[in-house]
Amino acid sequence: MLKKLSISLFVLLSIVFTQFAWAQSLRNAKDEATITRGEKISLPYQTIYLEGGEDVLFDNGPLANLPGGGFGGADASVLQTALGLSTYGAGAQQTAGNSVADDFTSTASWNIETISFFTYQTGSTTTSTITGVFVQIWNGDPSAGGTVVFGDLTTNRLASTSFSNIYRSIDTDPLASNRPIMKVDATIGTNLPAGTYWVQWTLAGSLASGPWTPPITITGQTTTGNAKQLTTTGWANLLDGTFPQGLPFIVNGTGGAPCPVGPATTPTPASGSTNVSINPGNATWTNGAGTTNVEVFFGPVGNVVSVYSGAAITSLAIPGPLAYDTDYEWRVVCKNDTCTGGPVATWSFTTELDPGLTTLFVDDFEAGSGLWTITNDGGTVIWQVFNPPYPNTYTLPVTATGGVFAADVDQAGTGSTCLSTATLTNPIDASLYGVVNLEFDNDWQALGATDFGYVEVSVDGGTTWTAVRTFDVTDVRNTHEVVNISSFVALQSFRLRLRSVQPAWDWWWVVDNVKVIGSGITPVELLSFAANVNETDVTLNWSTATETNNSGFQVERSNGTAYEVVGFVAGHGTTTEVQNYSFVDQNLASGNYTYRLKQVDFNGTFEYSNTIEAEILVKDFSLGQNYPNPFNPSTTINFSLAVDSKVSLKIFDVLGQEVATLVNGQLAAGSQKVSFNASSLNSGVYFYRIDADGIDGQKFSSVKKMILTK
Repeated sequence: MLKKLSISLFVLLSIVFTQFAWAQSLRNAKDEATITRGEKISLPYQTIYLEGGEDVLFDNGPLANLPGGGFGGADASVLQTALGLSTYGAGAQQTAGNSVADDFTSTASWNIETISFFTYQTGSTTTSTITGVFVQIWNGDPSAGGTVVFGDLTTNRLASTSFSNIYRSIDTDPLASNRPIMKVDATIGTNLPAGTYWVQWTLAGSLASGPWTPPITITGQTTTGNAKQLTTTGWANLLDGTFPQGLPFIVNGTGGAPCPVGPATTPTPASGSTNVSINPGNATWTNGAGTTNVEVFFGPVGNVVSVYSGAAITSLAIPGPLAYDTDYEWRVVCKNDTCTGGPVATWSFTTELDPGLTTLFVDDFEAGSGLWTITNDGGTVIWQVFNPPYPNTYTLPVTATGGVFAADVDQAGTGSTCLSTATLTNPIDASLYGVVNLEFDNDWQALGATDFGYVEVSVDGGTTWTAVRTFDVTDVRNTHEVVNISSFVALQSFRLRLRSVQPAWDWWWVVDNVKVIGSGITPVELLSFAANVNETDVTLNWSTATETNNSGFQVERSNGTAYEVVGFVAGHGTTTEVQNYSFVDQNLASGNYTYRLKQVDFNGTFEYSNTIEAEILVKDFSLGQNYPNPFNPSTTINFSLAVDSKVSLKIFDVLGQEVATLVNGQLAAGSQKVSFNASSLNSGVYFYRIDADGIDGQKFSSVKKMILTK
């Protein structure tokens, strides 16, 4: 593979002339091998375990697997490319912000004096070039809620360093001597009770390459542990391709008797539970024998914190509500007066899905690419589904398994190109959703400035396309992409496509678990809302484009004070057809009125519309019927004045005798309202009369009957 050989040569030369901590890899997170495809050399592998002494408390695994078979008769730690492995070592350069971590478990109290680590700088001699080692110890997974119980990454704890008599090499060249592995002893000096811990370390050296940490190496074995690496993008599992790796280290010191306290068991919610309510109530468990105190940790994965420490309890309320569709972890550390029981189990559960989220589309490619229309846009390679074993070492999130969708030009060989588009055959209907998110697992590995990957959407049936995510010469690997595409596709139907532009023999673009999620359902999409005035009546008209679970509309009115309900119009439940509505508010007095609609769902949730205004202008004299009528003891009388007038409004009994005067004076033109309290009168029929003398000479008189019922 001339392409890869030339890249390795370029980067190797760069090492000589640059101060960056890079080696054969294009990135400082891994020291990767450049492998020429062809026949491998057969080697008599044998695993050599690191030797300890009486003070060795813990040895995390073997490093040399070819005793005496390395350069100059030394041992060799041989990278087994025949198994699909390709990484010499993981980056642990303090200057680049890289560090690594691995776990160990003790069943007794340990006095840790030193910890020995193993590292190399490419191109060094057997004289160590390591100048610093920085260590901290966690009481749990540092990427999942553990807390630091010792150390930091700023204090240099280097006690000594020397050649380990092991070279890191490759099965095609086991005698390589450019990676002599150094043993680095770090001063610790701390006591740890029994339990499971993670040690995190980072290194400094005087050469440009590395320091790198070689993995545990076992003949014929690809998976060697569960170490993690911290880079500038965060914590990730330490992988060689898709194979989890462990890291060798030795814990030295003295240990005490095993702690008599047993671990907590029988958790509720049970570990691994799914669809747990966001209000789960109490967590319960059974304490180990000998427990007098407990400490409880809880939180979302990556942010687990102590929530209780004290007397031995077996139940604790989980603070709700929790987040939807979220992984939570919790653990109970059992203790007595002298030690902490171990091992400490970490339990987990996943909360229920948000009922407000709807999966509009999902494809995990386990059934192939049948949902997509794939076109060749002028290259030699097209989008296709690959199943394990994959043709290349893809770096994807752990959720990406089985079939993956790839535009992989590398697997086709020299001279290949990939100019291909994969278009979702059927459109996605997001017409009811105000928020739309696109998610997918991603591995984009570019080679040159002409490489591009486009995620595009179209809302006009494919006539025009808009890029919502673009990949360029910058690698974007091992990511779960979440793209909010609401501004492009919300409340409408749209099409989706993936377009790969790799015009040379480049690398690849791989995706998996493509998903479109809709939320923010609009119960009612209001198209229009207007008011028309007819004398003293206001007619409201409105229309909807779609309705979901719509019980109806409560009509509310305000004349400058609080809103009051003046009517209700039933809705049409769920419909995607245009619906028209109308409501008439009658016999209004002169003035300005503001209206709004309160749209109510069948489940009681509601949303207000925008407001509109209407103005009533009275042009004639009139006297309205009192309301209510009959009444007891109060009623309201409305009347209108065409012009400013001197007004008399009086109440008479059936004998024509005046019993009350409500108005006697000058009033402005427009609608008027007067309240009448008849609590001092007997039941019966009464009359009210208005006499108005307008300033323009008009005269108006009118009489109406009212009934008082007590």
